Amino acid sequence: MFAILAVSAAAIVLGAVVIALLVHPYAASIGWRYLRGKKRQTVSVVTFIAIGGVALGVGALLAVTSITSGFQDEFRNKVLGVNAHVLVLKYGLDFEEYRDVISRAREMPEVAGAAPFLINEMMLAKGDRISGVLVKGVDPDLMPDVLDLPNQMTQGSLRGLRGPNAAAPTRPEDLLDPVEGDWNWLQDLAQPEGDDGETADGEAALEESLDEGEEALDELLGEAPAPAPGDGEAAEEEAALLEDALLEDGPDAADEGLDAILAEGDDGADTADDPDAPIVLPEVDVPTPEEAEAALEDIPTPALPDDQLLDQYLEEDALVLEGEEGGQVPLEELPGVVVGSALAVNLGLGVGDRVQVISPLAGLDTSMWSGEQNTPRSREFRVIGIFEAGFQEYDSRLVYVDLFEAQHFFEHGDSVTGVEITLNDIDRAPEVARRLERVLGGGPYHTMDWQELNHNLFTALEIQKVILSIVIASIILVAAFCVIATLIMIVLEKKREIAILKAMGARFSGVMLIFMVQGLLIGFVGTALGLLVGGGVCWYLQAFEFPLDPSVYLIDHLPVRASLTEFLVTVSIALLICLGATIIPSYWAARLLPADGVRYE
Repeated sequence: MFAILAVSAAAIVLGAVVIALLVHPYAASIGWRYLRGKKRQTVSVVTFIAIGGVALGVGALLAVTSITSGFQDEFRNKVLGVNAHVLVLKYGLDFEEYRDVISRAREMPEVAGAAPFLINEMMLAKGDRISGVLVKGVDPDLMPDVLDLPNQMTQGSLRGLRGPNAAAPTRPEDLLDPVEGDWNWLQDLAQPEGDDGETADGEAALEESLDEGEEALDELLGEAPAPAPGDGEAAEEEAALLEDALLEDGPDAADEGLDAILAEGDDGADTADDPDAPIVLPEVDVPTPEEAEAALEDIPTPALPDDQLLDQYLEEDALVLEGEEGGQVPLEELPGVVVGSALAVNLGLGVGDRVQVISPLAGLDTSMWSGEQNTPRSREFRVIGIFEAGFQEYDSRLVYVDLFEAQHFFEHGDSVTGVEITLNDIDRAPEVARRLERVLGGGPYHTMDWQELNHNLFTALEIQKVILSIVIASIILVAAFCVIATLIMIVLEKKREIAILKAMGARFSGVMLIFMVQGLLIGFVGTALGLLVGGGVCWYLQAFEFPLDPSVYLIDHLPVRASLTEFLVTVSIALLICLGATIIPSYWAARLLPADGVRYE
């Protein structure tokens, strides 16, 4: 919008000046003769300074806008090379219907490709080197339609990313139940209790069963007789029989044995009727300290294994450890992994190396958290390729594996994080994303376009471009003051000629146009030289790629994108500033009276 306004304003102003020159044809020739300044060299020097200031400002403004535009394009290309134009996500952890979502997305004419993905935070280790990474599971067959990974490969290839026997996993039975906070859990929570009478009847039966069990236990404890004196051995035998019945025949047999014991106690123990009868515990023989020491001395000391047997044990342990670390697994049978170039340098990785992917149990997937598993899980992979996205954040952290391998490793079945979608027209991403969300019915689904996903990055780049353009444009403003000074000096020097022109009948607009032409000539010459300077700088930066530190600037060279729109905007701004600088001295010259011009002659 700003570019259109600037170009339009410049076109209108210049058109008005051309029309005025047609009305006053003498203004252009007189203005050019005044600007050359043959009599006094001082005017020409000041004119050259003004032209040089305009050229410097135009060249700097053109170079800065081209560089900032290059940063925007470079970041956008790098981001879209790793991420798609639109993402379809789902609230919760059970995105299992992704195949249906892909089919419905492909029915839209704007969609060029769609593929599922699964991403989680992990650690990648080789030897004693370890680094935090983002493991992204992709479908090798659908991924080329949405990502630029095949063109980013610098070593190896994507062949072997999916093994011949790979298959989508089934969701474990323990995860079929709704997880607290999941969408299915919310649906079950929102379902009214007692639907079809099943929920209410089940809860009533459970409460009734618990009440009956408590009553039976209280009755059993209250009727059980205390053992009579001298019945210690019999009580121990009865308890042993009851325990054997419970272990061998189950709870029913134990209940029958307990009933028999209680019945026998009712027949043979009269002390149960007397509440004041003392409770006698069975007598147990306790050995004396001397007897305990003698028993310990009789225990033989175990003999240590000889050296040969000990070496055999150590070799077996070494083989077990080697198998656990994957040393006995053939390299060609390991699943493939593709790593970034910066990550490969940091960990010393090459094609064909073994790496270990470790789950620290602190990733994005909360279904991996469990109280029974407190140690990190790991799995070995084989490096089949190295890619270079040109973006340090991705080259140092992103890792690609097969979608099925990621699903098996993350252990939550045939579920994904989301679906990536590419469009035929990237500029229509926000519109298509909102429409796709309506097609899916909203609810647990929500979409994000690439601008929304990277909003902070591109907003910061846009603000940076505007601020730098304003700062550099101030150089042209400084040059405009030189234009004002030049024209004032010319007016002071040419007062006699101006008075004669006014006496000969020159109009106010004609005299004013003479000095406006001089400002426009300075602007035209300075802008032309500035375009040459700025264009030369842009060509040099594009040809030789000025290097940058990727750890600081995220890219390895200074990007430049010179566009015709920015050229036109720069030219328009420069000409408008130079033309505006001529208004004050031109108006002053046009108001000069003929008598004032020849008074001191």
